[in-house]
Amino acid sequence: MPILYTDTEITNLILESKLLPHDWRRTLIPTGAGAQRRADLAIIGGNGSHFRIMVRQSSINPMNFSVILGVFPAGSNVVFLLRRYNGLHGEHTNRIEGSLVTGFHVHYATERYQERGLSEEGYAERSDAYGNVSSALDRLISDCGFHEVTQPLGGLFEGDVL
Repeated sequence: MPILYTDTEITNLILESKLLPHDWRRTLIPTGAGAQRRADLAIIGGNGSHFRIMVRQSSINPMNFSVILGVFPAGSNVVFLLRRYNGLHGEHTNRIEGSLVTGFHVHYATERYQERGLSEEGYAERSDAYGNVSSALDRLISDCGFHEVTQPLGGLFEGDVL
């Protein structure tokens, strides 16, 4: 399977500056009927990369969730998963290492998992950095190059009318 991104390129995408709109928290509250509630937010990075934040949460068990950062490779409509902050939904086995991960855990895209034809974000590590979907989202924002707009965007000079 071809490698879409090297480890260096993955790191650069994670660190690429990403500006959040002023209403981003409200946009990312999972909603919907059925077994899973969802929310998505598209972001254009400072280098022009097309990112998407995806929040998925079980309607039955709110501790079963995923908060995901993906990027769309140039010319593709298929998202490449860079990071996935997971809640409590059983255990995960890192297939290359053979190690078992339980509890809250973060999945990382890696070159070596792509090389073996596995899910790009198939490697995971346990995390105590969050304990629910909201704090997992905060962690993704903190870890992945996001910046919040501190006030609504207006004119260039005070008194400008838009």
